[in-house]
Amino acid sequence: MQTERREVASWIWSDGRKIAFASRRNNNADVWVMDDDGSDQTPLTNDNPSFDGSPAWSPTGDQIAFQSFRDGNTEIYTMNSEGSTPTRLTNNPASDALPAWSPNGDKIAFVSRRDGNDEVYVMNADGSEQTRLTNKSASDSQPNWSPDGTKIIFASLRDGDDELYVMYPVDDDNDGNGDNLVQLTDNQVGDFQPAWSADGQKITFGSDRHGNFEIYMMNAFPENVTTNEPQRLTNNPALDFKADWQPVTLPR
Repeated sequence: MQTERREVASWIWSDGRKIAFASRRNNNADVWVMDDDGSDQTPLTNDNPSFDGSPAWSPTGDQIAFQSFRDGNTEIYTMNSEGSTPTRLTNNPASDALPAWSPNGDKIAFVSRRDGNDEVYVMNADGSEQTRLTNKSASDSQPNWSPDGTKIIFASLRDGDDELYVMYPVDDDNDGNGDNLVQLTDNQVGDFQPAWSADGQKITFGSDRHGNFEIYMMNAFPENVTTNEPQRLTNNPALDFKADWQPVTLPR
C-alpha cells in the first residue's frame, strides 16, 4: 500500500483537549488544530501557500512538528502550538517527512529519501545530529516510538511487501539497521502504520492480509513471528487504517 506509506493527514493528542490535523479544505494542505469536540477549528500554516502536513505534537504540547514544501522541497519543521515561529530542522535536496517525537521530547524520528529511497532517521529536537538508522535498497517508513522511548517500530518493504520491524534507535555498529533489529510480521501482503499501546505490550497496525484493509493487533514482543497470529479488530468492506491508542490517562 505505497500510497499510504507517506500519508500527510494525521493527528495526535497533546494534552487531551487539542487535536492537530492536516486539511485541504482551502485548496491547499495546511496544519490545523481543533478542540476535542470538533470546535474552534483553526489553521496554523495558512500564511504560507505551500503543502503542509503530518503534524505531530511534542510530548509537552507546546510544539508541533510537521512536514512542509514551503522551501521548494519537503522538509521537517517545528512551530509553537499556536502556529508561531516555524523553524526548519532539515535541509536536504531530497524529501524529509513523517516526523515522530520521542516520548521525552529530545529526539524526532523521520523518513528521508536523501539516500535514494525512504529510510528512517533520527535527530535531536533542534535538528542537530541527523543520523540514519536504516540502510536498505527497499523503503523503510512510518517510524513510531515505544512509550518508554527505547525502541522504534517501522514498516519496511525489504522483503518485497510491507512488514513491521522494531529496532533500538541507535546504530553502534554502523550497519544501517539500528540495533537489535527484529522482524514482527511475516505475511505475503502489506502490514503498515504501526502504533504502540500505552503500556508498550501491544501493537496495532493496518493490513490487507484478508483482502481488505483492516486494523489488527499483535504482541509487541513475540517469541516467534511465525506463531504470533495477529488479532483482527475490524471487519468492514470499507478501508480501515491509521489506528492510534488512547493514553492511559488523559490530562484534563
